[in-house]
Amino acid sequence: MRKPIPISELLAQGKAKLKALQTGAETANRTLVALQQTLPADAAGHVWGASLDAEGVLTVLTDSGGWATRIRYAVPDFAPRVAKALGQAVGRTVVRVKPRPAP
Repeated sequence: MRKPIPISELLAQGKAKLKALQTGAETANRTLVALQQTLPADAAGHVWGASLDAEGVLTVLTDSGGWATRIRYAVPDFAPRVAKALGQAVGRTVVRVKPRPAP
């Protein structure tokens, strides 16, 4: 028979998981803001998500294939500026097309 786990311990475990999610969301938001500030205004409006992982892969989410193509061609211009803004190297950029989540 398993020993019951005190609620305080379960809450502490949950807080750690929630803190990790919060940290990840803050990092993704910081990356998105840095990216949007480096892109032209028309392109920035079509980018709704971005993340930069520990290996230096910048993932960009855009709402259409046409804008994804334009953003791919602009990578050499904006990637160094994003890296400088975030203080982390960008080795590779992946642009994905995904519809925006419903509000």
